[in-house]
Amino acid sequence: MSPKPSIIKSNCNPFDEITSLLQKCKHKDHLHQIHARIVTTGLVRKPSVASKLVASLASIPLPATNSAARSIADGVKGLDSYTWNTIIRGHLAGNQPKEALLVYSHVRGKGLEVDSYTLQFAIKACRLMPLVLEGKQLHNQILKLGFGSEIIIQTSLVNLYGFFGELECMQQVFDETPQRDLVMWNSVVAAYSQHNFPYMALAVASAMAREGLRLNGSSVVSLLSACSFLKAIRKGKEVHGYVIRGQLVDNHDVFVYNALISMYSRCGVLSSARRIFQTMPMKNVVSWTSMINCYSDNDHLKEAFWLFEQMESEKIKPDEITILGVISMSSKFRSFKIAEWIDRYVERNGFRSTGSVAMLNALMDMHAKCGNIKKACEIFDGMEQKSLMSWTTIIHGLAMHSDGKQALAMFSQMQREGCKPDGVVFLNILSACSHAGMVDEARNCFNSMVNDYHMKPRMEHCGCMVDLLCRAGLVSEAFEFVQTMPDKPDTMIWRMLLGACQGQGDGSLARRILSQLREIGPKNSRDYGLLSNLYAAMDEWDNVKEIRREMKEKGVIKEDPGSSSIEVY
Repeated sequence: MSPKPSIIKSNCNPFDEITSLLQKCKHKDHLHQIHARIVTTGLVRKPSVASKLVASLASIPLPATNSAARSIADGVKGLDSYTWNTIIRGHLAGNQPKEALLVYSHVRGKGLEVDSYTLQFAIKACRLMPLVLEGKQLHNQILKLGFGSEIIIQTSLVNLYGFFGELECMQQVFDETPQRDLVMWNSVVAAYSQHNFPYMALAVASAMAREGLRLNGSSVVSLLSACSFLKAIRKGKEVHGYVIRGQLVDNHDVFVYNALISMYSRCGVLSSARRIFQTMPMKNVVSWTSMINCYSDNDHLKEAFWLFEQMESEKIKPDEITILGVISMSSKFRSFKIAEWIDRYVERNGFRSTGSVAMLNALMDMHAKCGNIKKACEIFDGMEQKSLMSWTTIIHGLAMHSDGKQALAMFSQMQREGCKPDGVVFLNILSACSHAGMVDEARNCFNSMVNDYHMKPRMEHCGCMVDLLCRAGLVSEAFEFVQTMPDKPDTMIWRMLLGACQGQGDGSLARRILSQLREIGPKNSRDYGLLSNLYAAMDEWDNVKEIRREMKEKGVIKEDPGSSSIEVY
């Protein structure tokens, strides 16, 4: 490759020549030539020339050029805040927030003047690193420097605190800002929505309306997210109506359309989600994914699968989020053949080769739920990295397939490899022990959860232990266990005990449990039927009549029997 021709002309006035070249220079190789010319002519010591050179170097977001810009600035006195700002901004553009913050600290340490742009860049660096403590210290400096009332700084602080979930600090900055613009209001609404405070998001939006501010697309997306979280269909329809009346979406504002689909999906209004999807002037991969998930979440699995095929036929390339949704949908089919088809699709289209832990976890879960635990174990064994969810998924799969010994072996391996179990893992391992009738192992795991990992057992953990003891015929021990539970047992646990008493004909213990269940009050026809059968088994026919009379008075109707299916392959 031939070298690039020199752009330096030796017969021109050096100052005029270099100033003109710096203004026109767009290529880093040319900039290096200009840099060398400035050094050899001694113009690098002139603040006006040095400032232009620093700005040009910093505009190229590379570590070498940013470092060169910093070196030049350190050797020249009298550079203004604009020049230092270009260095800080250059580090941010080059994804070097730590270096940007170090330059800011250097400027402050030398007692040089800073302006609102300097502080805005420093706030952004704190958010990118991320450093909330340094952000709070920077906030204090801003107040001391007298920039506390500038809207651009206050908005940056609102974004900073919102990003870190420091919502009280965010609200304080917002409240102390005398003049708030639409950008700041949107930032507050978005922060409350993103951190699962939907009521606050809606309250701030209402305050915006009272202030006479018009919602924009950003506000609408945040509000629809809040409505989705709350499943507040009425409020969601109000926002939708506002969008239509205010003409807030044009043919290219796909984000609002996608948010509407997600809101109606979460609220179970499938027809509205479908209508929006069908009438969208433009659709992106998020639109298709949202609609596929809408069908899947509302148990319209065939329609979801058909839409995925339609997406393929229209040459819309799915992303990882789409595939994760399709895998989750396939898990609901409980079909061995569909699971195998999805696995081949993932392999054929390169999604498995990325090594995504989330993708492999989803595939494991799908195969386990579709009856192929061997395939799930193969995926797990082949994973280079395993997350807590990976261990949880394979243990849950083994528990579903009643392989308690292998589940326990995985649990032990998990601990040996230094992965700390959480409550979900313990719930799955207790469930595996329950289905396999491994009483001693379950006791050990339960005691380890309480004594070694200092977890408070939830109702689900206690329910697993009660179910295990009842299955093993240890009803008296199960009753004693219930008496020592940290929380008051619910109806389900009493129901398990009663069923075990009925199976063993233990009338004495059954009466003690009956009194507890009657005190809580039956919740459904199953409870009433269980009580009636137990009284009948003990020849207490007056109580049987009382139960039936109470069912009639309360209009309790016997539930329909369940159903199940199997796939032959």
